[in-house]
Amino acid sequence: MKEQQIIDFLKLRDYDIRKTQNARWIDQKCTPDVLSIVADCILEFMQYSIEKSFSIRDIWDSPYTNENVKPCLVSSMIKPLNKN
Repeated sequence: MKEQQIIDFLKLRDYDIRKTQNARWIDQKCTPDVLSIVADCILEFMQYSIEKSFSIRDIWDSPYTNENVKPCLVSSMIKPLNKN
């Protein structure tokens, strides 16, 4: 996906929450680092093609996601368990 395609896509909607006063479309816990890794996993899965479709399961089960995200999740869950 090229930069101009992303720009064109983002121009399709008005994301200014000041106009609607409704920010429910984004979870307040969605931090930039989370958004960044999710976007990275999607772009890697799509191989920068706008013609390909995907589901959440496709992204979650992809080798790239398994290599770059899941090890972090597992280690973050194990650390609190090992404190005792």
